[in-house]
Amino acid sequence: MKNKALIRIVIAYLVLGGIWLLIGSQFIGWLDRQYPTTDLRNLYYLKNFIFLIGTAIAAVIGLNHHYSSLLNTERRHKNDLIEHEKQLNDQVLLYNTVTRATNDVIWDYDIANDKLTWMSGYKEIFGHEDNEVIHNSFWAMTRVHPDDQARIIYEFEKIIKTRGTKWKAEYRYLCQDGSYKHVFDRGYLIFDDSGNPLRMLGAMQDIDVRVKHEEQLIAQNEKLREIAWHNSHEVRRPLSNLIGLIPLLKDSIGDQEALTGLVNFLEISAGELDNAVLKINDQI
Repeated sequence: MKNKALIRIVIAYLVLGGIWLLIGSQFIGWLDRQYPTTDLRNLYYLKNFIFLIGTAIAAVIGLNHHYSSLLNTERRHKNDLIEHEKQLNDQVLLYNTVTRATNDVIWDYDIANDKLTWMSGYKEIFGHEDNEVIHNSFWAMTRVHPDDQARIIYEFEKIIKTRGTKWKAEYRYLCQDGSYKHVFDRGYLIFDDSGNPLRMLGAMQDIDVRVKHEEQLIAQNEKLREIAWHNSHEVRRPLSNLIGLIPLLKDSIGDQEALTGLVNFLEISAGELDNAVLKINDQI
């Protein structure tokens, strides 16, 4: 831009100078023909002097305007950069605040250059030091649990190929200490003006506590079902005895000896039922 402006000034100088020389020469030539006996050398000097002064003034004005324009442009660019930097700082602060508030790791994936940038929270959640992190998709995928890798790679490549906008998945991610954490990852795909995938912004949430709690509940329910299945016959046997004693008791009313025997048997069955219940409680 600066070179183009200087070229325009030089061209204007040459054009105006050429016009001035042409017109001045024509005018002095006309005077020389009209007044052949008059010495016109001073007029030539005056013409050249006026040309020099005029072009110098024009050059000063032009250059002053040019550099004033450059200074204004540079000032605007500087202000724009300051404002842009302020916006970036505000966004980084927002990302960091969101990360601390939601236990999320914000990430930015440059698809064209295969560059993956992790925001704050990555080290805090997964323990990886900055010098251990390789900022590309291959390294990130190697952190995914082997049982989840194929599914995650397929889903991630599919969303890019099909020009989808939103991606989400749950999987296990490797920590620095060798353990895995359950994460809920989601991303938003951004396209360029031609509709090609440009980058993906996302957030990885640590859901390890929730998933492990759910797994504990599932395991506990499974254990309860197993206990109920194994001990149901132990409960059913004395309970069946009690149910069978009811009609016998009805038939034995008036027969003291038979009634006494049934009551004793009832007591034994009740004790067996109580022991079965206590055994189940001990297993829970």
